[in-house]
Amino acid sequence: MNLKHYAIFGTDFSVKGKLLRQLLKGNPPMELKELQGKKGLLFSETVLNKFIEEDYKHGNSVLIQNENRSLRTFSSGEKRKAFLEYLLKQKPDFLVLDNPYDSLDKASVADLKSTFQHISETTAIIQVFNRKKDLLPFIDSVLKVENEQILEVIGTSEFLGSQNKTNFSEIKTIPPPPEKFRRRPEVLVKMKNVSVSYDENPILNKITWEIKKGDFWQLTGPNGSGKTTLLSMIYGDNPKAYGLDLYLFGNKKGSGESVWEIKRKIGYFSPALTELFNRRNTVLEMLISGLMDSVGLYQKPGDKDTRLAKEWLKTLNLEDKSKKIFKELPELQKRMILIARAMIKHPPLLILDEPTTSLDDKSALEITSLINLIAKESETAVVFVSHRTEKGLKPKAVYRLVPSKNGSKGEILVQ
Repeated sequence: MNLKHYAIFGTDFSVKGKLLRQLLKGNPPMELKELQGKKGLLFSETVLNKFIEEDYKHGNSVLIQNENRSLRTFSSGEKRKAFLEYLLKQKPDFLVLDNPYDSLDKASVADLKSTFQHISETTAIIQVFNRKKDLLPFIDSVLKVENEQILEVIGTSEFLGSQNKTNFSEIKTIPPPPEKFRRRPEVLVKMKNVSVSYDENPILNKITWEIKKGDFWQLTGPNGSGKTTLLSMIYGDNPKAYGLDLYLFGNKKGSGESVWEIKRKIGYFSPALTELFNRRNTVLEMLISGLMDSVGLYQKPGDKDTRLAKEWLKTLNLEDKSKKIFKELPELQKRMILIARAMIKHPPLLILDEPTTSLDDKSALEITSLINLIAKESETAVVFVSHRTEKGLKPKAVYRLVPSKNGSKGEILVQ
């Protein structure tokens, strides 16, 4: 069978858009006319999350009918494998793969790539991707898309050759803090032999880690190794954190400080935050809200707060976006604003959870450039959480979680 395989590249391309909806209905654009009337299915995190939500509500899922455990207990790689098997049982003529490697560790990516290679022998593949190194080796042509329109169709080798330039306007400095954090201890986070289990299932095993003022760490480890659990010990209200040898900002966890008092000293960013901001706040208001510890702005800001927010907009080269509605911005600009919002007070600790996931190479480089500068020009300690080794990122050290049957152990790799 002589199948053709395509990829779709576009920094603003959405799988929720008209082009893909029409394709999946069997009414493709002229460039994909061989798929006219064919049955297509979408392999996407968005669709998978609906199955996970259904499993949460009803306690079962069509993806894992013969399993005795919940879909939510599966690792990211296991969930995607079960989802892919479910789609293939429906015998589609083609599969649309929507950035299939986002948030997966190297082993899971390699396993999934091998599976896609096998599937491509009998099923046409259309890969939606952002990173050039994610492009599957059997793809014949790349469709460049902008505003739901196919601009051109080019060969894979020609596309890769044209994507080597990632120039952007580099940020030179960041605004100063509005005021100094008083009593900022030298050691911000201290864990000594911290172990965590859920239902007798060991997650973390004797974790010993210190985060000091001005540190720049990358936290890494395979899917299911306990990164989210470890972060929740610091940032969240994880009941497992109490009674352990865990100190936050000089105080033992559970010794009196509320979770909100702790969070005021931590700037936090995750791509999931962009979904929380549904109010029609402007970009300027969104930045100012970081000074108020609020999700959106609910009170009239002072002149000093407004001036500082405008300084950050100038720093980010987004001065012209001041009055734009935040939720209508492109994804990269949303993330730049939310990272600045998390940093505007120069908190003692800044946690960045997968800040570059789903971004293209150029956008990821802009994010890492901003984070490098924050680490360099402030006393804020930065923890960058990512599966990928991001080009240009300059952490001072890496804290890696290494799974074992007794829970993940930690190891420090000095850069």
